[in-house]
Amino acid sequence: MRPLLLSGFGINVIVSGRKLVIENHQTNEISEFYPHQIPYDNVIIDGYYGLISFEALRWLSKHGIGITLLNWDGNLLSVTTPKEPIAGKLKIKQYKTYLDKEKRYTIAYKIIEQKIGKSYELLSLLSNFYNSINMKEMKAIFDNELRNFDNNSKRISLSDNENIKERIRNVMSYEGRIADYYWKTLSKVFNRLYPEFPFKRRNNSLDSHNRNASDYINALLNYGYAILESVIRRDINVIGPDPDIGFLHEIATSKQPLVYDLQELYRWLIDLSVIQLLEDKKLRKSDFIVTENYHLRLRESGIKYLVEKIASNMNKLALYRGKRYTFDTILLNNVRNLAKCIEKDENNVSFEVPKIESYRNDKFELRNRIMSITPEERKKLGINKSTLWYQQKAIKENRKIKVYNKVQK
Repeated sequence: MRPLLLSGFGINVIVSGRKLVIENHQTNEISEFYPHQIPYDNVIIDGYYGLISFEALRWLSKHGIGITLLNWDGNLLSVTTPKEPIAGKLKIKQYKTYLDKEKRYTIAYKIIEQKIGKSYELLSLLSNFYNSINMKEMKAIFDNELRNFDNNSKRISLSDNENIKERIRNVMSYEGRIADYYWKTLSKVFNRLYPEFPFKRRNNSLDSHNRNASDYINALLNYGYAILESVIRRDINVIGPDPDIGFLHEIATSKQPLVYDLQELYRWLIDLSVIQLLEDKKLRKSDFIVTENYHLRLRESGIKYLVEKIASNMNKLALYRGKRYTFDTILLNNVRNLAKCIEKDENNVSFEVPKIESYRNDKFELRNRIMSITPEERKKLGINKSTLWYQQKAIKENRKIKVYNKVQK
């Protein structure tokens, strides 16, 4: 994932000669890219005033670069992607799979199974750094909800095996109960990191789809999920299935259920990116704008921080089927594997997302060790007095720190 963010006012995208030229009249900066030498695969436009020429659109399309247009509130407004492959047979098979109750249910369950597994992994990872996460309690709740789901599944199967909607609702209800605990747990992390950005819940009473953020954290999450949605749309376009036919989410007017289905696999990565951004302590209230309806949106500075964090995580290498790939590539492979199972009429579809690797080395034990180092131990370890002071100050302020080998011994 290599996004180019165009945010602000007075940005023009044109072609001069053979080059793509991006002019920023606010900063007087000009960027030029020769054909086949542009290092980006997607252009994210958040600005209101500017222009992009027809020739620039052709130039980007010929280089396979999509354009993501975000609304004022960070939600996805539109996506332009290169011409999709001709995949008529795949689409026909996809429709048949949707109508096959057992196959549809299997895919829906596999999506939620993967999402819940990644939610558990993320909370487990964060428990190394935040003592508000109780691993024993968490395991008990996840295990109990799985038992409830299994019991309800047996009841539904015995009563009416053909009722696919009720079976899907059972899966969604299972995910919803886990999500309720998940967000309550993350809220403790958010509020510890940024008490000046109070967070209570993911949804609000005015908008169940979270399109209007009433707090700072939800504004960040909205932008992050919009970026993820654009990546999913790109991958679906590359492989060729019909985005209007999903398996977990119901068909609805003006919605693309398959996009929402596949988003569930990577929502954890957006949540992690937001947490990492908060841990960096770069954000200020001045990075947000309050609208006339009292909703919040990000300014250019905040969007830049968030996009960089998401791109960094999407480009990280992880072990997948014996080799190391970026999470961006692994997501594309999951879409490709789903398409292959649909085309071959297979019922053993699986979604594979690698285990989340630790992104910090300052676990509780090490942080406690740093706070308890005496002057004599500091001298013995050869740690500079000011270095130790800054480390201890960062710990008191709930900031992440860089831990050196001397402390780890």
